[in-house]
Amino acid sequence: MALNYRWSLIGASLCSLLVALFWGANLGAVYPFVEVVLKDKSLTEWVEQRIEDSHQAIEKSEEEIKELESQITTGELDTKQTEVNRRAVRSLKTDIKTQEERISWSVALEPWIKRYAPSDPYMTLVILMCLMVIGTIFRGVFLATSIYLVARVGQRTILDLQNRVFSNVLNMEIAEIDVRGTGDLISRIRGETGAIGGSIITLFGKTVREPLKMFACLIGAAVVNWRLLLFSLLVCPLAVYLMVQLARMTKRASKKAMEESARLLDRLYQALTYMRVVKAFNMEEDERARFRVVAHDVYKKGMRIALYGALARSNNELLGVSIISLSILAGGYMVLNQEMYLFNIRMSSAPMEFGELMAFFAFLIGVSDPLRKLGNVYNQIQSGIVAADRVFPLIDQQPAVAAPARPHAVPNGALGIEFDNVKFAYNDDAPVLNGVTFDLPAGSSMAIIGPNGCGKSTLINLLPRFFDVASGCIRVGGRDLRDFSPNDLRAEIGYVTQMTMLFRDSIGANISYGNPDATTEQIENAARRAHAHEFIRDLETGYESDIGEHGGRLSGGQRQRLALARAILHDPRILILDEATSQIDPESEALIHATLKSFIKNRTTLIVTHRMSTLELVDRIMVMNKGKVLDCGTHAELIKRCDVYRRLRQSDLEKVA
Repeated sequence: MALNYRWSLIGASLCSLLVALFWGANLGAVYPFVEVVLKDKSLTEWVEQRIEDSHQAIEKSEEEIKELESQITTGELDTKQTEVNRRAVRSLKTDIKTQEERISWSVALEPWIKRYAPSDPYMTLVILMCLMVIGTIFRGVFLATSIYLVARVGQRTILDLQNRVFSNVLNMEIAEIDVRGTGDLISRIRGETGAIGGSIITLFGKTVREPLKMFACLIGAAVVNWRLLLFSLLVCPLAVYLMVQLARMTKRASKKAMEESARLLDRLYQALTYMRVVKAFNMEEDERARFRVVAHDVYKKGMRIALYGALARSNNELLGVSIISLSILAGGYMVLNQEMYLFNIRMSSAPMEFGELMAFFAFLIGVSDPLRKLGNVYNQIQSGIVAADRVFPLIDQQPAVAAPARPHAVPNGALGIEFDNVKFAYNDDAPVLNGVTFDLPAGSSMAIIGPNGCGKSTLINLLPRFFDVASGCIRVGGRDLRDFSPNDLRAEIGYVTQMTMLFRDSIGANISYGNPDATTEQIENAARRAHAHEFIRDLETGYESDIGEHGGRLSGGQRQRLALARAILHDPRILILDEATSQIDPESEALIHATLKSFIKNRTTLIVTHRMSTLELVDRIMVMNKGKVLDCGTHAELIKRCDVYRRLRQSDLEKVA
């Protein structure tokens, strides 16, 4: 892939260089148009006249040198005037060298012009226009190729970054995802990677192509008169300073804008995800107000970036106009007065011709177009830099729950579970588990009960290593689970939660999630065991039915039965049920309990439940309170000795009554 990037960028750069050359060549056609065609000459006449004019200029300069040297040798001049004459002689000798070089170039071109150039001025114009059209065609081809190659690099970068960021996000701890927010992560994966790709397209597109066009024009102007070019560029330092300041302000504004955009996306995601709650509590107007506030903040940041972009573009256009204005004033003065000096500074080696001045102006005007196109480049690049600051930390971040350098294989056979003085806290000042210790033998089952907030769900989330313990140890099959690869460990665990997690896909795809190779018969068998086959069969398209967002087209009980069918198909050695039957009606619950009774037999099982009817499935019951294990035993043992268990039991009986 890196090789593809390299060749695409090399190809785009070469095409940009050729675009710049043809751009400069088209503008350079102004000189022969003015000096040859408009003066009703052919190229042959023009080159002969050029040689003759140079010879006459040399003769005139030589005569002036003789006169000045004779004044110096007679000794009639004072010291100051003598020095002035000597400087004039040196200047005239320089002029002679310049004219000799012009003669040399003209003599070299003369045979080629006489052989190939038309003798008629109008035909010269025709050929000149044909060459410009051909040059424009080639420039268009190379421009299109450059844009395509750069876009290929940019879009491929977006694709690679999205894949890498999403891959790293999947390795994050659940707690970190909760802290960052789903909207923020989606913004980084989709929005910020797009900004980086857009900046790359700009960087290797306009930022390479337009400066090359500028350099081609500047080189052309320098060939005509490099001294006048330097004089015309006197305003550049101030413009560059303003450009740098605007770039810094744009970067700060872009950072704030991206943060606000992430907030907006997060607000939008939550409102749409929990639409039922919004409508149930008549909170539509509140959500509209919140959305308007965040959206207005995004609008203000966007307008600030637009202002800086407008100022940058105005700065560039003012720079172009200032350069051209200076050159017109200086060049016009030199041509109209046939002067070679400006403010006593030599500006040309020979008096400039009108055609040379027009070609010089054409090249400078050619500089203004790239400057104009570069007006919004700074905003785009700064946005890309800010986006990279938000994206690359996600790529570089190492997962807190990581596989060991040399992971051990998960032991064969039934797996026992042992918690040894396990402590855990989401925040350092608020511990959730305070030294939990228990042992669940291989192939046995245990229910975990206790008041809300006592740490039951946290405890079972530590087992698949959604989080790592703060201290203590969890052993599976007699070995610390941190010795296993998280993927190998999770492959042995079936997980069904109270909040059913279903994807917007078909019923069959949701049941076989995690087992993509499952056959239709295996999927249907799992659905039958979870008592889901009957309602699935009644749907119009059966197992191909789309269940909607989060399974919204199904009832709560139906969603839980699909989640249970997914776990049954997975056939894990460790089964975790977190209030897995809480939303199922009593009739379905009785059927599912019958299925679970056979399914968990000789399978290590942890069940978190508030429903006492589920306790009949397990071998033991563990009671938790305030992050600690209060007691563990059978129903008969706990009803005698555990006050918390008796209160929970009585509360459940009252609910049933």
